[in-house]
Amino acid sequence: MSVLPPFDLVRPANLAEALSAVADGATPYAGGTELLLAMRAGLLRPAALVDLKTLPELSGVSLVDDHVRIGATVTHRQARTAPEGAHIPQLSNVLGRVGNPRVRAVGTLVGNLCFAEPKSDVATLLAALDARVELASTSGGRTLRLREFLLGPYTTARSDDELVRAILIPVRSGRLAAYGKFQTMERPTVSVAAVKEADGTTRIAVGAVGPVPQVFEFPPGERPDCDGIACEVEVTPDFTGGDAFKRHITRHIASSTLSDLGTRS
Repeated sequence: MSVLPPFDLVRPANLAEALSAVADGATPYAGGTELLLAMRAGLLRPAALVDLKTLPELSGVSLVDDHVRIGATVTHRQARTAPEGAHIPQLSNVLGRVGNPRVRAVGTLVGNLCFAEPKSDVATLLAALDARVELASTSGGRTLRLREFLLGPYTTARSDDELVRAILIPVRSGRLAAYGKFQTMERPTVSVAAVKEADGTTRIAVGAVGPVPQVFEFPPGERPDCDGIACEVEVTPDFTGGDAFKRHITRHIASSTLSDLGTRS
């Protein structure tokens, strides 16, 4: 088993100290399930890590201004079992599919998104739900839509001096959601999240097939076009399948996920 490269560990007493450490070049972490694997593999060599786990400013799940707010240190299991999760269709179901019990108990939802794994189940659902990412730095804060935050495989819009404080998921009455995927190995080949708002707007996010979850939006009264989605989606051929295969599976999973959505009407 490979060992971790040497690094300094910063344990801040409050959020201000954490932001200062990040501004000085430290890498923020909470669960560390993805980060530590990358460090052991030699893919990342941060000089310092800043431990966020004990900061109350980054903990908890709450309902704020018609959004479910999930703090940066909330684990998948905590997010799944929080009462506020009942406001977000399909969230508990998808969080229950993340990794294994150890990963769900230690890994954080925010960490999953910050790692920007192209085959993340969580990212696909949250993109369809129009989630937003709340960032902070010593100079202030900003909020980005998740689809703006995720730039590519393992790449986000987070600046080196920023950390993600929370994920904000809008709560909307009458909203329906469904999630489906095709998977033969540890991670999905294609994943699809479908969301229908009360006004009839439908959003379909396609994940795993390309570099980031790709969102297709259809206004009220317009029938979602699965053939069009399969043709337009950006595909990254890999060991799970080539271009034609992934487009075929995308069409099938999108169609079946929309059918699941219809059964909830």
